[in-house]
Amino acid sequence: MIEKFFTQQRTLFRMRESILGPYLPAIAKALTEAHYATATIRLHLRAAGHFGVWLEENNIAIADVTEVTVDRYVQGLDRQCSRSTPQGRLPHRALGLHRLVELLRQAEVLKPPREADRQSSVTKWLAEFDHHLDHVTGCAWGSRDNYLRYARRLLQAVFGQAEVDWSRLSASMVTEFVRREAVKLRPSACGQPVTAIRSLIRFLASQGAVPAGLCGAVPAVRTWRHASLPRAISAEELERVLAACDAESEYGLRERAIVLLLARLGLRAGEVIRLRIDDIDWVRGCVLIRAGKTHRERSLPLSQEVGDALVLYLCQSRPGSAHRELFLRWRPPFRPLRKSVSICTLVQKLLKRAGISIHRPGAHVLRHTLATGMANNGISFKAIADVLGHGSLASTEIYAKLDLGSLSPVAMPWPGGAK
Repeated sequence: MIEKFFTQQRTLFRMRESILGPYLPAIAKALTEAHYATATIRLHLRAAGHFGVWLEENNIAIADVTEVTVDRYVQGLDRQCSRSTPQGRLPHRALGLHRLVELLRQAEVLKPPREADRQSSVTKWLAEFDHHLDHVTGCAWGSRDNYLRYARRLLQAVFGQAEVDWSRLSASMVTEFVRREAVKLRPSACGQPVTAIRSLIRFLASQGAVPAGLCGAVPAVRTWRHASLPRAISAEELERVLAACDAESEYGLRERAIVLLLARLGLRAGEVIRLRIDDIDWVRGCVLIRAGKTHRERSLPLSQEVGDALVLYLCQSRPGSAHRELFLRWRPPFRPLRKSVSICTLVQKLLKRAGISIHRPGAHVLRHTLATGMANNGISFKAIADVLGHGSLASTEIYAKLDLGSLSPVAMPWPGGAK
């Protein structure tokens, strides 16, 4: 099987004789069936070959390989720095190794993980915290994933590989951790570690693991909710964004379908990636937006413009797949999108292509644009909230600032004189 990807006999001999040599044909077959490009499969096989050499040098048997082994190998690789990635990116030698472990486990080559390995002390607490977020607080999947990421970092920073001893967690540790994480983020995102760690401590306090007063050690982020206007673009700029989608190319049809869902229906990026073909009712002309951030479903009308764009995308652009999600990865393997950042990145590129500069460009700009147009046309806040799927009118009130004509008579005079 690997002869399809390498022609030099020296390379074939080296790969066949490596410790992972007997398994490379199965890996190549699995990647081929997943529609990976030939060049990408070649990179995966080369990475597996380098990993096999490292295993032999470190006297590690294949049966003993785990995700921890892969992480240890990857951490030893030199990152490749550039202007676009100042922190460095991993080289091709790290490509696809976790998938390699998954394939070897499916083939029953690896030893089954011991119960102690599967359920370390830190893992148990994180699992209980995740269950609490899901079944008690009702957090959406994206929020849970974000909270767990910061919780894991805190526990690893405090306890490392040792057993969890909550008496070691001090207020100064909590404060220092939150500040250290917040300084890495933009001002608008600084509240993420604050909210996540505060939620973790409240959970721990409910379990009696830490005193409730420890929540006060989480520093607050000073924000002014109504200090700025919603990020939106004009109707003319929106048309330029739509024109930037190449209607003659398959990728352009995909771009246009996504932009129209964001700009005409006001969907969130996460709602776009969760949208399924079965959620579109072509007969009734509506789209079902399943429960997500607000845990409530809503049905939105499917306009002719949006419907036509979706039909063109489904018939001419969407790759064939057994998956029912509407939008899949553009490159093999053709599986559902996992994170909202893929939609945000697409919108960022379109805005740049259209020559539009806006603070914090992303998918939410188009959602704000729809709400801004509705507010300026006198649509009630209740109607706007129903379209956007807001759980409370308090989330919609930010658009009240857009009616500057009505606000000017009630504006307070500027201290010290007119400005």
